[in-house]
Amino acid sequence: MDADPRLIANEWLSTFTAAIGSNDYDALAQTILVDGWLRDILVFTWDIRSLEGRDRIASYLSITLSSAAVSAIKLDDSPFLAPRSFELPLKQASGVEAAFTFECAHGRARGNVRILPDVDGNYKAFTLMTELFDLPGHEEQGTLPLRDDLTGIPGRDMQQEFADWVKKVESNPYALIVGGGQTALQLAARFKQMDIPALVIERNHRIGDSWRKRYPSLTLHTIRRHHSLLYQSYPSNWPQFTPRDKMADWLEQYAAIQDLVVWTDTELKERPVYRPETKDWDVSLIREGFEVKLNPAHIVLATGTLGEPYIPDIPDVHCFQGHVMHSQEFGGGAPYAGKKAVVIGAGNSSIDICQDLVLRGAGSVTMIQRSSTCVLTREYVAQLLRSSFPEDVPLSIADFKWASFPVGLLRKLMIADQQSAWDANKELHDKLRKGGFKVSMGPDGQGVYILTMERAGGASYFLRLDKGGADLIADGRIKVRSGVSPQRFTESSLVLSDGSELAADVVIFATGFKHMREANRETFGSEVIDQTDEVYGLDEEGEIKGSYRPSGYPGLWFATGDFFVSRFMSKALALQLKAIQLGLLEHDGRRPSAKSKV
Repeated sequence: MDADPRLIANEWLSTFTAAIGSNDYDALAQTILVDGWLRDILVFTWDIRSLEGRDRIASYLSITLSSAAVSAIKLDDSPFLAPRSFELPLKQASGVEAAFTFECAHGRARGNVRILPDVDGNYKAFTLMTELFDLPGHEEQGTLPLRDDLTGIPGRDMQQEFADWVKKVESNPYALIVGGGQTALQLAARFKQMDIPALVIERNHRIGDSWRKRYPSLTLHTIRRHHSLLYQSYPSNWPQFTPRDKMADWLEQYAAIQDLVVWTDTELKERPVYRPETKDWDVSLIREGFEVKLNPAHIVLATGTLGEPYIPDIPDVHCFQGHVMHSQEFGGGAPYAGKKAVVIGAGNSSIDICQDLVLRGAGSVTMIQRSSTCVLTREYVAQLLRSSFPEDVPLSIADFKWASFPVGLLRKLMIADQQSAWDANKELHDKLRKGGFKVSMGPDGQGVYILTMERAGGASYFLRLDKGGADLIADGRIKVRSGVSPQRFTESSLVLSDGSELAADVVIFATGFKHMREANRETFGSEVIDQTDEVYGLDEEGEIKGSYRPSGYPGLWFATGDFFVSRFMSKALALQLKAIQLGLLEHDGRRPSAKSKV
């Protein structure tokens, strides 16, 4: 575009500021395109919302604009955020992306806007994100718990100071984070930087053991830039696709380097009790065989979006003379050399396991694919991620910009552009079809990223990337039975829904995991879990259900999602907990409201 990006950004921001200043919600909505989007993170309410279309946005602002008290709006000219031109090919338009800072009733905030011309050539917001970023006087710190990064001061024993701080957190955590995976650790790191005492408990012996126990060929399917952890980048020579054990070891050292307070070999005892009168939990933990009692104000469940292994109840399994296992128990294909293997499911774990079985000499390998699967090449996905999380942009800024695209909008854009995905993956899809494998881009063509968020990433739904398995399917070394499901076992076989029978020595269920909410039902009891909202998947606005915002039950929170989601959304959860801790936010588990201006 020929126009000056800074000039366009300033003109739009001036109109936006005038509407804010006059408390005119309709004028404010008029700064947004008719089909534009607003994503609001804790600014206009203490909630996370995505609204599509000027009318809905105007309705939202009509009841929130005045109380939000937005002021001191200023264009952000910092590196990487200064106004710049951008192209939106699907709308065949070019525009300007800009960032700005402002104050609001809840604290200090920031915004991101993508400005496009309307039909009359007037520049208006296509996407607008507003995000609460700091509570004044309680900003995210650079060094905690010591509060002072000066070292080498004579007489100062920093190790003892740290040990004293750890002891204080262990005896009286404000938040108890259950789970020791990437989401739990990133939350703990964020909480520490915001002076929220948090204790992480992990039932395994070591942080990272949940990875170490998976099948040996497991690697992450996203590039290292996408699955980086908060505050801490990988070394420059780190592999692009992180293997299982490297990720396990990285999580373990991350907890140490970030000075997180973690108890391993520790489980939450059943039936913790929330006490409304003291607004905290009566919790018993079993740590290395001993019971420990604590009273955290909040419990954050970060036990994995998909929790316990799920194996469907197939009749007559007790009759089967071979081995039956879940993919989580698969330790590699070597023990099954010469054996007949059947793998139920057609997702990431399934293709990894099938490939490993073939390469380790299994006598036959058959994959059962119940319905069509979304399949993309590794390089296709990697290229999309490289453009969204470029190496030359600080990761916190890349996260901010990516988060400013509402998921509902991304869904529409991906559906509109689905043909490019089909074209780019044609060679791969042809190989799979040759072997009888059915491929799709989802019911509406939304693609794997949105499907994963909509359907909670169940491995039985998607084969995300190809790492050589397509060639094995094409040449028949991995046989595929599509459109069928297991019906019952015999002594030596599995009977399928079409009446056919598959001889088997081992049957491996790559059928995913139970959802987090159900996985925690036994611990908390149905009387608690039934009061919580559905967890994961997308709500009607395109936000992740029940995560990083009130669960429906006081003092109980869920944290879900991939590395990017937990990296970015950890701030929103930390701000809510800090506001509650400071008495700035009432919390009944469902509808928090500000008591007073921060």
